[in-house]
Amino acid sequence: MENFIRRLSAVVTSILIYVICAYGYLSLKGFVFHDGTFTLVQPAQAQTPATDGAQGIAVKLDDNLALNFKPTEIIGKSDAPLTMYELSSLGCTHCAYFHLNILPKLKKDFIDGDKLKVAFINFPLDRKSMQGAMLSECVPLQNRQNFLKMMFESQREWMLSFNTEKILKRYALANGLNKTDAGKCLEDDTLAQRIINDRQEAIDKLKMQGTPAFLISHDGQYEIIYGVPDYETLKSYLTELLA
Repeated sequence: MENFIRRLSAVVTSILIYVICAYGYLSLKGFVFHDGTFTLVQPAQAQTPATDGAQGIAVKLDDNLALNFKPTEIIGKSDAPLTMYELSSLGCTHCAYFHLNILPKLKKDFIDGDKLKVAFINFPLDRKSMQGAMLSECVPLQNRQNFLKMMFESQREWMLSFNTEKILKRYALANGLNKTDAGKCLEDDTLAQRIINDRQEAIDKLKMQGTPAFLISHDGQYEIIYGVPDYETLKSYLTELLA
């Protein structure tokens, strides 16, 4: 009986430590506990490098910049005058805030009016977000947008899980990928290297120090926004570019 109590105490202690650490992690990342669940309420900002040429919220980049990104998902018409590359980590709460709260507003105000297209570029920050990034490349094209949305909506579930791979495969299966192909996808070294190459290119050429970042392409020029801007400020910036 004494051994049983000792083991039970150890289990309870481990659970309490996990809960406390999880709560602290989510609080640090901008989550608050309300009505029995965690809710994201504070979009944090990525670090902004000290770069000359900033105009408003964006930094103008070299006119001769050549990029080889391979977007996971593109939303909007291919001939839209503005292109926004969303460089994002699926495990980043700042990125989740943009994708779930600001992107729908962009769709309503710009994408649906054929003024803007948005291309998603994976920039994984850890092993778990790397696994999610790989699966996002493998699900059928018509389901990728929904898969990304599901990943951001359920971010705390898979990020805090001890069995993340199982959860991510479940999301992939819900979006048209069978179990065998999901397993092969996570073992695809060529795919992993391509994602890493995109990430390294962003670090080398765009001087990224955090996520998210938004690369804007217009009239053959590039500008970049580091961190999540206020939507009205972003809306004014895009409207000015279009004008």
